[in-house]
Amino acid sequence: MALLSCNGSFLKVNSSYCNMLGYSEGELVTIGFSIVTHPEDLEADLKLWGKLVQGEMDGYQIEKRYVHKSGSVLWGLLNVTVGRNLQGIQGKDIFIAQIVDITEQKAKEEELKRIEELHKLISEHSQDVILRLTPEGIISYVSPAIRNQLGYEPEELIGKYAYEYWHPEDMNGGWLRRGNADQEDSRIYVYRLRHKKGHYIWQEAHSKKIRNAAGEILHAISMGRDITERIHSEDIIRRSEKLTLVGELAAGIAHEIRNPLTSLRGFMQMYMKEDIEGTRKLRNDVMISEIDRINEIVSELLVLAKPTNEVFELRDMAHIFNHVTRLLEGQANLYNVQIKGALDARLPLVQCQSSIKQVFINILKNAIESMPNGGEVVIQAKQMNENVYIRIHDEGHGIPQEEIAKIGNPFFTTKETGTGLGLMVSMRIIQNHRGTMRIESEVGKGTMVEVILPIHESRTASER
Repeated sequence: MALLSCNGSFLKVNSSYCNMLGYSEGELVTIGFSIVTHPEDLEADLKLWGKLVQGEMDGYQIEKRYVHKSGSVLWGLLNVTVGRNLQGIQGKDIFIAQIVDITEQKAKEEELKRIEELHKLISEHSQDVILRLTPEGIISYVSPAIRNQLGYEPEELIGKYAYEYWHPEDMNGGWLRRGNADQEDSRIYVYRLRHKKGHYIWQEAHSKKIRNAAGEILHAISMGRDITERIHSEDIIRRSEKLTLVGELAAGIAHEIRNPLTSLRGFMQMYMKEDIEGTRKLRNDVMISEIDRINEIVSELLVLAKPTNEVFELRDMAHIFNHVTRLLEGQANLYNVQIKGALDARLPLVQCQSSIKQVFINILKNAIESMPNGGEVVIQAKQMNENVYIRIHDEGHGIPQEEIAKIGNPFFTTKETGTGLGLMVSMRIIQNHRGTMRIESEVGKGTMVEVILPIHESRTASER
């Protein structure tokens, strides 16, 4: 503590004040406080001091830097008041200055500020989304990476309830809401989040609760990474393994069925030749038709069992679609369905097997049969980079979202008389071509099936 005159000179200084600044009391009383004040803080201090001396205020408080006798800088919290009952030189007021050394506190604040700036730098440049949530699950901070992952600006999400963006099937916000009842402070979640455009992405998030000294939750920090591609890759692997397993099973079943089928069909044909009057012809035709249908299913099972030995040749996709359209023209007319093509004129030749026709036959048949009251099927094809993208749109009844993921599973079908093998066979053929199939559908509006095939060659049909 120190006593000062109205001109800022020290009148009396205690030992703590002297120890703090490194001066003796005798040295300090010969100088004013401006000498021990850091030059950059002097103007602000003098301004407040002037108001105090003029009687415009009863006191003031300021954090400022002091210059130690050794030249080092230290921080002090200065509190100055008027000593009303004390009379100084010539009866003027004396001012009381009390200082608390806050050098260590300021050093900690500077270190904390530096760490926060470093964290902010990391957060703003990280590809992972960093979230800070209140104990109630309200978003109080979100890093800029949210723009790339979910399409939102960070400020759009501040103050929002985080779990509103989770997929309903993945809701598990209880971990945070249970608070102190759940002592597990760190978890890894895999869940789906809703993109601004409405679709969902998969995210893997490492979440941790931050508690105070009393053990109460202050907030939760979450760092989330987009793993949508990884999930899709794992799904492809699972489907491939499933197809392999089904193929092995199908091979055994198909061979066991085909042998007796061949005998049955042969004897049936002999039986028909003996029916000179043709009285059994109608029943025989039905039986032959059903045997052929069973044989067709067996052939599909064999496709699942192993890849065909067909050679890959450069083929014109326009010619393939013209051929497939002619094959299905009768069925399309029966359903009052129009098939329209919108193929790029410079579509390149694609290196593929003739079995690729079966893929488009299966897809188009499904499209036609989904429109019992008529409609349109539109075929689009274009080149993008090293792939050809073929899209087939229909105006049928559509497929519920929960059933789309099941398409391609063994014997899953949405048709009353279907076997579920058509698209499964198609997926195997596309897989053999190192291509992919994607399905989008909305109930009541129709379905879009996209087949992506690698080109392997870059010649166009006009260069044949």
